[in-house]
Amino acid sequence: LPFIRSGAIAYQRAAAGRAALLAAQDDAENLRIDDAISRVDEAVADFRSSRSQLDKLRILAWIPYVNDRIEPADQLLATGTAAAEAARDVLAAGRDLAKVLADTQSLSGAVSGKLPDIATVFKDMTPAQKRGILEALALNAPQLRMAASKVDSALASFDGISETGYSGQLKASLAPLKTRLLTMRTGLNAILPVAEILPGVLGFPTEKTYLLFLENSTELRPTGGFLSMVGLLKVKDADLASVDVSDVYAYDGPSEGQPRPVPPEPIRKYIGIDKWYLRDANWSPDFVVSAGLMRQFFSDEAAVRSGAPAPAIDGIIAVTPRLAQDVLRLTGPITIEGHKFDANTLIDELEFQVEQGFVGEGISREQRKNIVGALLNETIKRVSAFSLAQLLTLVGDAREALAEGDVLLYSNDSDLQRLILEQGWGGKLAAVDGDYLTWIDANLASLKTDSVMSRSLSYQIRPAVGGGYVGRAAMTYSNRGSFTWKTTRYRTYARVYVPAGSELVSVSGAMENDKIKDPAGHPGKADVGDDLGRRWFGAFISIEPGETKTLEFTFKLAPSVAVMASSGAYRLEVQKQAGTGKPGLTLDLDFGKKLASAEPPENPK
Repeated sequence: LPFIRSGAIAYQRAAAGRAALLAAQDDAENLRIDDAISRVDEAVADFRSSRSQLDKLRILAWIPYVNDRIEPADQLLATGTAAAEAARDVLAAGRDLAKVLADTQSLSGAVSGKLPDIATVFKDMTPAQKRGILEALALNAPQLRMAASKVDSALASFDGISETGYSGQLKASLAPLKTRLLTMRTGLNAILPVAEILPGVLGFPTEKTYLLFLENSTELRPTGGFLSMVGLLKVKDADLASVDVSDVYAYDGPSEGQPRPVPPEPIRKYIGIDKWYLRDANWSPDFVVSAGLMRQFFSDEAAVRSGAPAPAIDGIIAVTPRLAQDVLRLTGPITIEGHKFDANTLIDELEFQVEQGFVGEGISREQRKNIVGALLNETIKRVSAFSLAQLLTLVGDAREALAEGDVLLYSNDSDLQRLILEQGWGGKLAAVDGDYLTWIDANLASLKTDSVMSRSLSYQIRPAVGGGYVGRAAMTYSNRGSFTWKTTRYRTYARVYVPAGSELVSVSGAMENDKIKDPAGHPGKADVGDDLGRRWFGAFISIEPGETKTLEFTFKLAPSVAVMASSGAYRLEVQKQAGTGKPGLTLDLDFGKKLASAEPPENPK
């Protein structure tokens, strides 16, 4: 009877702990954070009391049947305790942030009670209040990271516990907690990058100076687009201290008479340039590598341009036009010098003004891109006056742009850079254990023809005669444009990156040059190189308007991949090029064996 009573009390205390945690969630959702923390403390006490009662049953642990049920139940209660402690860490961090927010008039009373109308809270914040929010985020980031670790442990523990007898009943009772844990983990996934990265990026605790590059994805280059504009951005406590944006040629031009590094061979051969300038600095598809070169080239050319040492740079931000389109959807149309820009017409209108329109308006070629800087300044001014709802929408757009590679970040701060790379925001080629493929195009003197190009990537694997496997990576290009001021024949130097140790067998579709420079249409050869811990194959191809062509590399898979496939387990990661949207992908993988399982799932046939 005492043992039965202890078991019953343990079950009751566990149920009370679950109820307290669920009530804490309701309190938290209504910003009664102190009440929520009290409820969580109750839950911790209840789970510990339940485990204490369960310990009284351990005198029977010598009985196998009983022990098999005590241990899973104890693990469940330990999981509930970990979940409650994680919730407390999150709530404590939220309380600190809410107290900072409550210092503003718009949020007075937000720590307890319903959330008031805060449509203009960020607009009305003083620099000191913004600094307070960034400080609260930075100080609570470690606590949130610890909470995330506890949630992960609790989820893994919950799934691994058997459901027999008493533990099965207890697990069913605690099941709602797993749903809350999953919700909490989703929230932590969203807030952790903000807490860990945002303060440092936005100039807390010290002012930051960034190189800002506008990458034109309609003229594709390895990290997302041609480096058409470059600027210096100074940020302090989430306030923009200054911004100065110029045409990249304003830096390249003064350095034309100076010694410069020799460019990669495809730039020299297909563009006819024997010096390497800032505009072509993003030749490496790995943004970490390209960012270092972009910073160095900027410093060299800025010193020549001004006659003084270039300012110290804390980091680099590269942005394609897609994020600008998202911003204009929120700001509404913006008129600059009599020209209207909106989300739908931004790219076309801007390109026309800097390529054609400036001539009719009597603007010099050196000043033709000033309109871009004026548009950027006006956009920043409007964003700084956003309502909270607009800011939250913009944050969502920015997160998607970061995930898609339309915004790339690099920081000189090693800790901040590590966090950026952990989130996948640094444009680094993925490090994977298995097969890997990424196709990198570089538009070489094709105007803005990427705006009318469609691409589809395919990858095929077949068993090779004599052992191992042969892979075929092919890109099919369709040029849907015509000969205009904006579009022409598409000239690209393409590289495919695969695991180190892969061996080129052949190339199909490669050209020596385009039909104007090589009327005879001689076939091109494939280049082979090792870079970034990988093997790459490269070749040139030109596609006339209205044409569809395919460039294909055939190679023997790296021994490490062949061994993995032969053992019956194969993993492939395909990484898309930044700035390319969402190109098509077709996989045709035949290992000479029957498929047992696949993730994502494959058709059983």
